[in-house]
Amino acid sequence: MLTETQQQPLLTEANVWIEKLVPYVHNINDLKNKFYKWAAGKSDHDVLVQIEHYHNQFHIQLINLHDLKHAIRLHMKEVNFNTNTDHSANHAQLDEQFNFLVKDLDQLIADFNKFIAEN
Repeated sequence: MLTETQQQPLLTEANVWIEKLVPYVHNINDLKNKFYKWAAGKSDHDVLVQIEHYHNQFHIQLINLHDLKHAIRLHMKEVNFNTNTDHSANHAQLDEQFNFLVKDLDQLIADFNKFIAEN
């Protein structure tokens, strides 16, 4: 049986993950708006290919953010309600997913800002 002191660090870290993901949703939506204004009237084939790429990436990453936040919330419910279960494996997997997504998002944002600046 996990004690409250063993559960609390998992819940605290999961809350931190959610808090760190929310600004990414806002940032991606802001970049999407900036992107749509910037993309209007572009006709160069290479630029159009990149426009489609970033359009798709923003959409995919918003879905990834939603899915991960949902998985974290489910994990938090499991930790709260199933106190007799060891949740460390699932927690470690979510930690890995969180770190991977944040790395991907940071790279996407950097690449997009560089693309906009160069074109």
